[in-house]
Amino acid sequence: MAEVRLIMRSSNYLRQAKRRQNRPDNNNHWAYTPNDEVIGKDSLASIMDVTITTVERWIRAQMPVEQRGDPLHDWVFNLSNVKSWRASLEE
Repeated sequence: MAEVRLIMRSSNYLRQAKRRQNRPDNNNHWAYTPNDEVIGKDSLASIMDVTITTVERWIRAQMPVEQRGDPLHDWVFNLSNVKSWRASLEE
């Protein structure tokens, strides 16, 4: 007779599996709307091909921001304004 084994998963394993299932898709770097709005520092960083730390440094250097983020709201950026701001710095 074949031995049947039940594998009990720890509660930590199950908790992590649930987080993985509910995690948003961060690989979608085209996360901006047709009106040029980019939602989130991570989305802007992936579109501009920089790190989130660089985006935060740009914010401190007066990069144009449509809406500042807080724990309840995401950061909102206008992509064309950000690109023109970057171009003005490189001149």
